[in-house]
Amino acid sequence: MLFKILTRFTAALMGLSLAACLPAETGTQGDGSATATSGVQSATRAATSNPVVTDRFPGGSTRWNDGSTLIYRFTAIERDGEIFVCGAYTGAGSSYNTQFNRELLRRSQVTANGETVFRNLTYFYKASEEMLDTQLVGSETRCQSTSLAAGSVPLEAVKVELRQGRFRIRV
Repeated sequence: MLFKILTRFTAALMGLSLAACLPAETGTQGDGSATATSGVQSATRAATSNPVVTDRFPGGSTRWNDGSTLIYRFTAIERDGEIFVCGAYTGAGSSYNTQFNRELLRRSQVTANGETVFRNLTYFYKASEEMLDTQLVGSETRCQSTSLAAGSVPLEAVKVELRQGRFRIRV
């Protein structure tokens, strides 16, 4: 009985602690009056500001020797005066599939006009295996800055390149 009470108390305390860590945000409504929104609302709004995968997102897939697959989709966007790359991936297959897919993403890169901007795409959102059926359309994405100024290169020139060749994973 005491354990249940402590568990509920701890959960309530954690909820309050999280809410206290989120800053309040002041916004402006269309009539020019300032209003305050709660930190939870602003955190939710920030979490949903990344694009959702559509059928217009470029991407690709790979198939491992054991029949496992990886598919990914991405897009380049302008945000805060910089170019960001947002993406998602999912896979299906053997129990090693997760390791192979993560290693492939870790060794892959983003390029702009043929020059490497950064490596390691493990920040891409890992969607559930059920998203294979929709080719990730409707999936969330995660974004990372390329450190390129907005407008410095056309967004269409930003590409994701998966590493080619063999992989050795130690288990």
